[in-house]
Amino acid sequence: MATSIELDVPGALKRVGGDRELLARIIDFIVEDSPQFISRIETALKANEYAEVERAAHSLKGLVSNLHCVAVQEKATEIEGFARIHNREAIATALGALGDLTQKMMLKIAEARRKLAID
Repeated sequence: MATSIELDVPGALKRVGGDRELLARIIDFIVEDSPQFISRIETALKANEYAEVERAAHSLKGLVSNLHCVAVQEKATEIEGFARIHNREAIATALGALGDLTQKMMLKIAEARRKLAID
């Protein structure tokens, strides 16, 4: 399981055909939507809505896959699995780690934006 945050910005840029503007928009979606998906997971967990926990975790995983952020993807996958078996305690624990990883990812994204000059 990955514990450090690494982004594959060159790979992401290659996947969008070198279009820095398109990559900037994708990064904007990640920055804007990631916290919302975490919030959806938290809200759904409080309401014992495990299917929604699973959906939100899956959506977050897909979103960050655009930058190949393995640590966040793996933690979201873990939460998906815990949601399928309704393991509330494990979801809560993993959610704390996911929040930390997402914050670290945001710092890496800010660094990547500066390097790409796409702020």
